[in-house]
Amino acid sequence: MPGKKKKERKAEKGKRSIKEKMSEFLELPKEIVLDISKITMYANNNMLIENYKGIIEYENDRLRINTKDGIIKVMGNKLFIKEITSEDLLIYGDITSIEFLK
Repeated sequence: MPGKKKKERKAEKGKRSIKEKMSEFLELPKEIVLDISKITMYANNNMLIENYKGIIEYENDRLRINTKDGIIKVMGNKLFIKEITSEDLLIYGDITSIEFLK
């Protein structure tokens, strides 16, 4: 059965999409080409979310952000959105936890 395992591994490697392969070949950022979200944290007081889809909930102690792959729940104190564009969201405040919901 060792041959079967090798075939399965090759099949898993072959499942990558053409976009993903082109992204690697052209050295383009995957978050742009594959339309996936990218989260960048600066200490625990600000967070940048790129490629988000929308804001579900916005309170001073929690935010829920919709993305292609699910919901990002940010908990903290004195949270506020400092900058917002159609693609990027910059959150400031005392961030205490981040949760990913499917």
